[in-house]
Amino acid sequence: MSLKNNSSDSDADRENLWPPEARWLHAGIAAGVTIQLFSSLWMTPDWQHADYASFTQLLFSFHAWVGLTTALFLLWQWLWIATSAPVRRQFFPFMGPWHPIFNDLRLLLRGQLQAPGPASGLAALLHGLGLLLVSWMALTGTVIFFFLPQGGTPPGALLQNLIPLHKALSNLVWAYWIGHVGMFAVHLLRRDRILDIFRLGS
Repeated sequence: MSLKNNSSDSDADRENLWPPEARWLHAGIAAGVTIQLFSSLWMTPDWQHADYASFTQLLFSFHAWVGLTTALFLLWQWLWIATSAPVRRQFFPFMGPWHPIFNDLRLLLRGQLQAPGPASGLAALLHGLGLLLVSWMALTGTVIFFFLPQGGTPPGALLQNLIPLHKALSNLVWAYWIGHVGMFAVHLLRRDRILDIFRLGS
């Protein structure tokens, strides 16, 4: 993999690669998904009722509320996609153009990476697929949140059916997260302008 320097000393003075909306959405969704994944390792889910008797059960409640907040960021993301044809084509190029994706694949075969930024290509397509994945988790998690019994009421059939659907794709989310962080590290080593996505100011 090529680690050629793709940036210069004047990067800090340049206009940010990503628009503000993209940066805020990335911050909200990335932080939310990260918290969800790591809290799931130690929390004790109690599907019978909301229980705060121990730290791990309290962590389950925290997981639920962060998940609901993340779902709001995802709703914002989908509204942006629905109202912006360029963003929609970037994440979901089902009608083309496909040549940026094939070009990125050719670069990968030569051990090279496309520079980061909001453009069509393999990275954007993978972001779109990852968005579908975490949106499914958010959708099922939100329904579970509102159907979680209170006061010891037994869970209903809908909740019983949703719980395995919510858990089913968790390993794929972990794989996507690891790949996402890994590619960030590669871009950072190449000194690409990947840190622009974290700069929430103008």
